[in-house]
Amino acid sequence: MPLVFEHALDTAAVGDDGGEAVAELVAMCRRDRSVLEAARLRAIGMVMTSPHDQLGRNALRLLDEALRRGDERRRWRSAEWPILGAGR
Repeated sequence: MPLVFEHALDTAAVGDDGGEAVAELVAMCRRDRSVLEAARLRAIGMVMTSPHDQLGRNALRLLDEALRRGDERRRWRSAEWPILGAGR
C-alpha cells in the first residue's frame, strides 16, 4: 500500500494528467481493491489535515479515478470468502 500511495503523490507532484498514472495504480494493486482503498484513506487523512494542500487533493483524485476505472473494467478479483450477512 505505501508504494501505491507514494506513486499517487509522485504523480500528483509532477502534474501528470492522470491517464497513464491511473492505469499504473490499478496495475500496482495486482487485482486487490483493498490496496487502493487503503491508499485512498491515507490521502483522505492528508486532505483532512491540510484541506488546502493541492498535492493531497490531486493524489486523492487519482486514487478515486483508479478505483472507478478498476470497477468499470472489473479488474478486482472476487472475494475468497462470503461476506457475512450478504444474503440477508
